[in-house]
Amino acid sequence: MKKVIKEAQGYYVGLDIGTNSVGWAVTDPAYNLCRFNRKSMWGIRLFESANTAEERRLKRANRRRLQRRAQRIDLLQDLFKDEIFKIDPTFFIRLNESRLHVEDKQDGNKERRILFISDSYSDADYYKKYPTIYHLRKELIQSEEMHDVRLVYLALHHILKYRGHFLIDGSLSDAKSFANVFGRFVNIVEDNESGLGISLSIGQDLSPAEKILTNDKISKSEKAKQMKDFLLVETADCLDPEEVKRRKNVIDQICKMMVGNKGDICKIFEEDFSTIEKTSFSFAESDYDEAIRPEMEALPEVGYILDCIKAVYDWGILVDILGDEEYLSFAKVKQYQKHQQNLKRLKKLMKQYCKANEYKAFFDGVFEKSANYASYIGSVKTRSKKKSLKKCKEEDFYKELKKILEKMDVKEEDLKLYEDVYAEVENKSLLPIQRSKDNGSVPKQIHEAELRKILDCAAAYLPFLTSKDESGLTTAEKIVSIFNFRIPYYVGPLSTRHQNDGANVWIQRKEEGRIYPWNFSEKVDEEASNERFIRRMTNKCTYLIGEDVIPKMSLLYSCFMVLNELNNLKIRGREITVAQKQQIYHDLFETKSKVTGKNLLEYLQQQDPNLKKEDLSGFDQDFKANLTSYLDFKKKIFGEKIHEEHIEKIAEDIIRCKTIYGDDLEMAQKVIQSDYPDELSQEQLKKIRRFRYHGWGNFSKAFLNGITGTDKETGEVFTIIRALWETNCNLMQLLSNRFTFREEIEKVNAEKRGVITKITYDSVVQDLVVSPATKRAIWQSVEILEEIKYIMGHAPEKIFIELARGAEEKKRTVSRKAKLLELYESCERDTRDWCKEIEAQEERSFNSMKLYLYYTQMGRCMYSGEPIDIHQLMEGNAKWDRDHIYPQSKIKDDSIDNLVLVNKEYNAKKSDGLISPEVQRQQKEWWAMLLSKGFISKKKYDRLMRRDDFNAEELGGFINRQLVETRQSSKAVVELMKQLYEKEGTRVIPVKAGIVSDFRKDDLNLLKSRRINDYHHAKDAYLNIVAGDVYSTKFTLNPMQWVKEQQKDEKKRVYNISRVFDYDVYRNGTKIWEAPEYNGKKRNENGEKVGGSLEKIRKIMRKNDILYTEYTYCGKGQLFDETILPKSKAAPIPLKAGLDTSKYGGYSSANTSYFALIEFDGRRDQRVRNIMEVPIYVANMLEHNPNAYLEYCTNIKKLKNVQVLRACIKKNALLEIDGYPMRIRGATVAQLSMKNSIQLVLKKREETIRRIEKYLEKNRNYSVNERFDQISAEDMALLYDELTEKLLTTYKKRPANQGNFLKENRKKFESLNLTEQIQTINGIITMLRCDIETKCDLASIGGSKNAGNMAISKNTVGKSKLVLINQSVTGLFEIWLPQSHWL
Repeated sequence: MKKVIKEAQGYYVGLDIGTNSVGWAVTDPAYNLCRFNRKSMWGIRLFESANTAEERRLKRANRRRLQRRAQRIDLLQDLFKDEIFKIDPTFFIRLNESRLHVEDKQDGNKERRILFISDSYSDADYYKKYPTIYHLRKELIQSEEMHDVRLVYLALHHILKYRGHFLIDGSLSDAKSFANVFGRFVNIVEDNESGLGISLSIGQDLSPAEKILTNDKISKSEKAKQMKDFLLVETADCLDPEEVKRRKNVIDQICKMMVGNKGDICKIFEEDFSTIEKTSFSFAESDYDEAIRPEMEALPEVGYILDCIKAVYDWGILVDILGDEEYLSFAKVKQYQKHQQNLKRLKKLMKQYCKANEYKAFFDGVFEKSANYASYIGSVKTRSKKKSLKKCKEEDFYKELKKILEKMDVKEEDLKLYEDVYAEVENKSLLPIQRSKDNGSVPKQIHEAELRKILDCAAAYLPFLTSKDESGLTTAEKIVSIFNFRIPYYVGPLSTRHQNDGANVWIQRKEEGRIYPWNFSEKVDEEASNERFIRRMTNKCTYLIGEDVIPKMSLLYSCFMVLNELNNLKIRGREITVAQKQQIYHDLFETKSKVTGKNLLEYLQQQDPNLKKEDLSGFDQDFKANLTSYLDFKKKIFGEKIHEEHIEKIAEDIIRCKTIYGDDLEMAQKVIQSDYPDELSQEQLKKIRRFRYHGWGNFSKAFLNGITGTDKETGEVFTIIRALWETNCNLMQLLSNRFTFREEIEKVNAEKRGVITKITYDSVVQDLVVSPATKRAIWQSVEILEEIKYIMGHAPEKIFIELARGAEEKKRTVSRKAKLLELYESCERDTRDWCKEIEAQEERSFNSMKLYLYYTQMGRCMYSGEPIDIHQLMEGNAKWDRDHIYPQSKIKDDSIDNLVLVNKEYNAKKSDGLISPEVQRQQKEWWAMLLSKGFISKKKYDRLMRRDDFNAEELGGFINRQLVETRQSSKAVVELMKQLYEKEGTRVIPVKAGIVSDFRKDDLNLLKSRRINDYHHAKDAYLNIVAGDVYSTKFTLNPMQWVKEQQKDEKKRVYNISRVFDYDVYRNGTKIWEAPEYNGKKRNENGEKVGGSLEKIRKIMRKNDILYTEYTYCGKGQLFDETILPKSKAAPIPLKAGLDTSKYGGYSSANTSYFALIEFDGRRDQRVRNIMEVPIYVANMLEHNPNAYLEYCTNIKKLKNVQVLRACIKKNALLEIDGYPMRIRGATVAQLSMKNSIQLVLKKREETIRRIEKYLEKNRNYSVNERFDQISAEDMALLYDELTEKLLTTYKKRPANQGNFLKENRKKFESLNLTEQIQTINGIITMLRCDIETKCDLASIGGSKNAGNMAISKNTVGKSKLVLINQSVTGLFEIWLPQSHWL
């Protein structure tokens, strides 16, 4: 690559960083695009979003679970092998090869029978005596007669393989005790620190709950209803009716889950579940343990609470399974017998009242997706052979059976039988099966009791069970230790083979040698391993590089959280004094574990009896923060000594230890006793054991109580925690320009960062605390910046960065209509039926902010209280309009909390000020009513009632909010860019998305469409430069100081933050932004502002000479498609080497790493060229076997005389095939999957597509309304024509071109209704975009459902004219390689 711009003058770079794209632009200081290689320097870089490790983690956890199960079985076999070998040398070989066909077994094992092979006792004899494994377990428990050692092994094998859950600590009696299980659940619900903190009025008697949960005569829904009535929510401490409602909803969801119905965790926990695939589920679902519960590992407290709820559910299932039996196997045998008896009764009924073919289909039918008896039990006998079937869900089976029963016309003599059967079908208990999802509800204590009993009985006739070895343990004791053993999470993987190569291993050994369950503590240093684990897992401070965060429940962090929340408190709109704040802290927070709004009101009313709930603001009804850990240690352990420095340190260490070890009470207690052998009494240790602390904060001790900052106004010096105590500033205010904390933090971080001497992924991005998707985007951005720097000869003068928000941050979760209905349903009946009115409105109608405000204000003007005519309002009557409570001139806030619907006269009177005291006096009572009923938020009420004007600090804060990104990921990007480029004189300036969005809409009048193409990323990057530079120049780096300067000058005192671009902006006396004519008040015929700098920006924005590149890569990770084909289907890849796919099935396909150009012998000995995929598993073998790919082509693909011409063509590589540019994506057996590489550009119909976009996003569940959606048939016909024209010209050489088809079927398109036309147009646009999806459904106009699919036959691609185009990251450099140059 060659530089042609040498030591260019100062230039700016704009970046628009998304999760799967980076837009970039380079301009001079006058906002003109720079040029290089005759190309404008702006472009887009697309890539696939990087996934989190969550999916891999879940699969890895499942693999380890199965591996550890297999290891338990291996250890059991090892203990039994000598005894069993004496009587049956091939027993274990037969077991381990049981899945293989006879011809594939070892030479010494060609036996069809598996368990018993003697003539006197065969498998048939075994299954006749023991139809299920539980029959065997039962006999070994109750019989003291001698049994074959192999029978004992089989029973123990089953118990160790399926050993139950470990959710309940303690003994068998603890597991069976309802009081223990339910009491644990109640404690966690009432625990303030669990995230629920809901007080319950249930008393000491839990027997009503026990009766409800064990009542098999009522439905699950009825059980849930009765449990909700039992778990009464205590409401005495709560001011807010909405909070009471929320708590009751939480209990409602919990009760549903407790009885086995679906519950929604989004309604239980106030957490971000955007990464959780399924948030509404039941514990009864088959994939709960394997898929749903593991996803909660990222939210440990949520997982713990769910475990407590599930323990109650499991208890109910256990009671149902056991009945009055002591042992599980006894109960299971009863179930088996009940199944047999009821099956006979059911068959009798169906034989008599169903047709013969219906009877046969239900019991013996083999149908796909049927819910008959055969699929319920998972097998059917055909021609004396047992055939396995895919099992249906229990719910589906009973639903189908119920339908059959309801169609019966039963005679009088069979009515009793019918009613009994029907009742059991209703309760889903007619035909209990041995292997069901309910088995997962059995705690390990139940299985352990059977294990010990079987071992005790067998020891009488199997002496090896009681013999001891050098370890001093008997074989029976070792078996029990295998059963109970679980590797502690803080020890992690036991293998240290790859520890030195950076593997995810941290175990610390005491001595070498094989680790067994019975010697684990001798071989592994648990405390040292845990210390390593802590160092690996502890998060780092948000602000100080490399500093570990402290526990969320530590004394210091709790104090910080309380003060940070308390410092926002206002009384009648005014800040409280520091002395008042400190007194509240001492009198309330240091005495109560939870401080509610009611507590605070009653406390303050002692000094001011006239104070009302509405007079308090700045906090959310109740205080979220508390001093629970402080109160624990003060009241129960140390008393007043807690304030002594030495004692405080002990308390902090204990909290840290309890946080680290979580539910591992034994380990935590062991460490605490070891660290403080003399300081703590046994009584104190006993109390500490009951303390439960969880979670980590966001900040380190060094940040909260180490870094010092100065108040620039007073000169006082504080730490963060001291400043929170001595002032009424919250953390964000302390980090503002009033104090020097930010500068001090920067100094500390600069020292820790050091200098990055070489730009590599590992040195720049690897250790950033951001998501994998953000890491990938950052690295692409760095590569783009480095290439631009290389071209320009030096670093940019300024870099403007916008980091796009994820989709989960943008969506509204609860529909507006549903919210309004809920609000009005809870109101007293009115003469006007509000609910009926709202129900009559379509959901999409509430996208109108005016209509939504109308109903939140109960149809009245917010300032006068006069009724609003809804018909006039929706017809666009000019009398009513939205108003911003806090004026737009001072703050950009279009949220519902800052908007009201009012008579325009009041709006005009209010102008740029706050609401007048007169209006406040008149409407206060009504506003308070709206607040109490939940129609408006506390924040909105406080804004309506605000009396004092904004001070300079607040005004500066409003501006700062426009400029400063608060998201951690954005801050991480900015800090990295500073680290890389600030030393070269570059200023890195973050730009909030809202600034550019408002600039586009309000000033440029250029709205973007994300649907047409991806060019908007580059255009946003360009606007980041323009808007970011104007804002940062106008307001400087200190908005508060700027406001103060404005207030000194009477002329400048009036300013409007919403009209920044309507006025000239100067930098050092030079105009960098020229205002439009008449300061934006003059408009052209299109309603656009005219003149000034806007004209140039618009002209550039209308260009489309944007460069487009994609990230190319070699695929890694999962080797095969997860779908395993059965033996009946031709699977191309065996499950394991040597296993015939026609016998055992196999994988449907191998995942591709990259592609290669190869040549091989075709028909008639002609040499054929082809682009062929290279599977990941083959690519992995190449390092050790250079011929692996040739062998793959020869043995798997059956090609002859293969020669590799180009070894690696990466995924997404740009190819020009017969003159058309495409990117290679994947391959099937016969075709290569491609994607388009020409961005769609339309000249006239962008606004139509924007409206289509809006319709599809918000209203696609409704038919198109021409007036509402502003889409006409004429618009659609013109757009159809333009897209057709594009296909016939720009996309003429595109494979599977549909241009002529669209042209020929235009009349069919015109005959469609508007909704169908939109769907068709949307499909055509999909076909033309540069996305993975390249096909569209044209069936509505007589075409294919898969029209336009870009797939090229492998047989023809080698004959095509091929050009490989290697692009640099920006696309400013390109190398075109014709096929002749590929070699």
